[in-house]
Amino acid sequence: MDILLAEYATVMTPNLAEEGHAMLHTLKAGFQNRGHSVHMPQPRKGDANAFYTEVRELTQVCDAGLVIAPDKVLYEFTALVEQHTMNLGCPAEAVKKAADKLAASEVLSRGSLTVPEINPPKGPYILKPRDGCGAEGIRIKEVLDPDDIDENTLVSKFVSGDHISVSLIVGMTTLPLSINKQHIRINSTIQYLGNTTPYSVQNSSEVIDQASRAAQLLGCKGYVGVDIILEPNGIVNIVDVNPRPTTAIVSIDKVIGNVADLILKARLGKKLPVLLKSHGIHTFIRTNCGSNYPL
Repeated sequence: MDILLAEYATVMTPNLAEEGHAMLHTLKAGFQNRGHSVHMPQPRKGDANAFYTEVRELTQVCDAGLVIAPDKVLYEFTALVEQHTMNLGCPAEAVKKAADKLAASEVLSRGSLTVPEINPPKGPYILKPRDGCGAEGIRIKEVLDPDDIDENTLVSKFVSGDHISVSLIVGMTTLPLSINKQHIRINSTIQYLGNTTPYSVQNSSEVIDQASRAAQLLGCKGYVGVDIILEPNGIVNIVDVNPRPTTAIVSIDKVIGNVADLILKARLGKKLPVLLKSHGIHTFIRTNCGSNYPL
């Protein structure tokens, strides 16, 4: 197959480019390992129009496509892929639901999942962009100022606990890939430093079950990353649902298997494994990682 693989950050978002480069390399190698031809837009730093135009052109000559981009622009590119070829990522409508952090939290809460309390009566508070990506733009405040609150900011309760994520492949069935440890630095902001896969937690079955339920409630397919804060008492707080490949894919691919191949199998309706076994432990460091993954 001819597969379009487009990663937005390497072209448009310098502070996320290292991670984007590593994910791009991982997926490209995975597809090529199974004999597929991979087509990628040429790097054009800062030129969003040129990137969009080339993605559109490639969708018309490829059999399938997968776009990795921040949530606020992912819907536009996913809809473009769906117009012209087979989308290997989450459906555009699921991307739209997941991109709005407030709306997604409300959907998950109505589905009987635990999410950090929205607009709590007292601090400390987490403030993050409603269309943010990862930990970008997140602040922690003890007291709110009037300027902190606007329609583009989600205010929620600060929850202490173990920062983890669950990586899933969703097709005809849901395949849990791994539980991952997110290395986080917390001060007045939250900074994502990297990831370790796999990571053991006591109530792993419940964690995986609730992550799978979150993906289902938002209509996600393909690769999905669910960010969780696991409280010391075992309460599973769903913090974010990422309807796209996440940086954990770099570690998963090394110790568990070819994630790109699993994404394609799920989209084609092929049978997925029931369970995958890890062959070791891998840690992904966010800073200065891109040079380790030449394209």
